[in-house]
Amino acid sequence: MATPDRYDWKGDYRVWLPLLCSSWVLALAFQDQFISDWDGFDYAAYAVQNVPSALGLGRALFLAYNHLLWRLANYWLGTPPEQAYEVIKYGVIAQSGPAVVGLYAFYKELTAEWRAALLATLMVALSPLFLVYSGRGMSEIPAFLLLSWSLWWMLRSLRLGQWGSYLMAAALMGLSANIREFAVFYLPLVPLAARAYGRSWPLCMTALGVASLAAVAGPLFWSLYAPDYYIPSVKTWYQLSLKERQLHPVTWRNLWFLLAYALICSPVATLLTPLAFKRLLFERAQAVLSWFGIFGLLADLLLLANHDLAVNPRYLLTGLIGLAAINGWWLAERLKQMRRGRRELLLLLTALTLASVVGAGMYAYIQGQIMREARHYITRIASLPSNAVFIVGAHTPLVNFYRSIGARPQWKTIAAGADWPDERLGEVIDGYLQEGRPVYVDFDPKLWPKGMRERSREAAGLEMIKREYRLEPVTGSLYRIMK
Repeated sequence: MATPDRYDWKGDYRVWLPLLCSSWVLALAFQDQFISDWDGFDYAAYAVQNVPSALGLGRALFLAYNHLLWRLANYWLGTPPEQAYEVIKYGVIAQSGPAVVGLYAFYKELTAEWRAALLATLMVALSPLFLVYSGRGMSEIPAFLLLSWSLWWMLRSLRLGQWGSYLMAAALMGLSANIREFAVFYLPLVPLAARAYGRSWPLCMTALGVASLAAVAGPLFWSLYAPDYYIPSVKTWYQLSLKERQLHPVTWRNLWFLLAYALICSPVATLLTPLAFKRLLFERAQAVLSWFGIFGLLADLLLLANHDLAVNPRYLLTGLIGLAAINGWWLAERLKQMRRGRRELLLLLTALTLASVVGAGMYAYIQGQIMREARHYITRIASLPSNAVFIVGAHTPLVNFYRSIGARPQWKTIAAGADWPDERLGEVIDGYLQEGRPVYVDFDPKLWPKGMRERSREAAGLEMIKREYRLEPVTGSLYRIMK
């Protein structure tokens, strides 16, 4: 049985302080030049408007504190709505360091071994996806922050027999799902971890109930506070998701995406996972650690049924929380036992990690170029009529963002993706033209990427526009649609 001081993370400042500082440096290096994700545009608009997202559990806590930050920045610094995304981004950058320290504290409490905790933390902190999103105005890093510290508090409370703290930590863990839904995949660990520490089932299930209630606190609040807005938004989102699933059904290709994205997310964790599970089969003393690994793996395997996996490699971060735990532990144990080849193994794993980090840097650089173009795109269309309608593919969220924050309140879009009207496209265009609204289309191929999808929904519609309508050149690949 490990002595209590082996669990303490605060004394390991020579470990976590460099992690803290380097995480901030890397987040600044990888920061977004503009908004790279479609969701990022929505988050910035929702933060200004103080409304929830229809995605998942609503991101209520994430959007609430970012609304407060933006209001403060707007009042004290004069930050306009158009720059709300900067407030969110720098908030995420600030949280990246404490999130990494939280992971170290959690893994140290879980394994009682600083080497295992360090290795597990590095697998997450140096994940290309973690690095990329540590500099974006998205919800992943804030969710890591709250989830990691709540898991640390929960395990510590169980070890010390502090039942009140255990229940509060379980509530905090559930509450983190209102930033991003990572915690939902690990909720069964609330009672299972307590049982592994020998606690009673009534206490375990009470804690699970508390965590579950906290997880749905955001949706419950908005369903009661603004039912006319939130409930229809959620229904619409689910209807669009169902339509997307029908148009892009789940196929065997998801298995390929899962393996490829797992290697991108963390090549070291992906390669070591089978070895870690094999050893854990014979380690009954590591029950809680095993459960974290199992639910991390299950979180990844559930993605096989997700029709959006092809275009969302960041989903693999969910499972990495648990898989890094078992792989850090296995690697630390293996290195202690090895008499030969230790240096070679470390060099190999370091090379894999560095290669993935360099790849992330190249991706961030290319993405930065694209986003700079997106930021300048608004200047190309700023002089167009105030009631214009746009068919601009990947720039749809850009136009919607400026409309939502009130900069161009009458602009509208015919959105690519889930909202694309398919065979009704001509009918929708004609409706806008009859209203007297000018409609513009941009044929730039970079705005209509198929990505990893098997087919493009929008390609047929663009060809129909070229065939059925008269096109008046505006600038570059942008045209006005005329009857």
